[in-house]
Amino acid sequence: VTVRNRKGAAMLSGAVSSGRVVVLRDGGHGGRGLPSRGDRSKITIQTVQRDSLVCSLTQEGFIPSSSGTPKWLGDLLASLISRTLPQGLEFARYSIDYHFLRNLLFVENRMGVRRAQRHVPQYVNVLARQYEEGMADIRVGRSGTAADRESLLSMVPPWLREALFLF
Repeated sequence: VTVRNRKGAAMLSGAVSSGRVVVLRDGGHGGRGLPSRGDRSKITIQTVQRDSLVCSLTQEGFIPSSSGTPKWLGDLLASLISRTLPQGLEFARYSIDYHFLRNLLFVENRMGVRRAQRHVPQYVNVLARQYEEGMADIRVGRSGTAADRESLLSMVPPWLREALFLF
């Protein structure tokens, strides 16, 4: 949960005191640790670089595909990819980081960087600094280069690359 101001803190406090929400800080139910595995840093910026909204903002003439992957292939890829992505809390952090970064780029594109700084919460700017190099590449439109593709492919096991013809 991200509490951004006093009103949000009051709302969260009210939900907790009424018993509708339980905040788990140091472990899961019954004191069990919250699961977390993997490292989100590399996959987060790669996901932002390949997001169709971001590509439409940074790559002139980009047109998103009107048809998706066949269901059977999507299911297969989802199953394989889910084994290599961060899991548990680290996946939640990846998802939050990805959406904040993508939305930051959208706001900067629509408002301009200077005006966007007045509207974007400070914690998003702090987060963006963690991904400074990748964000700089995206902002100048260099995302999707051959080096990025090779970096992404290096995360795919060799047997899977061969099976999917992703040499």
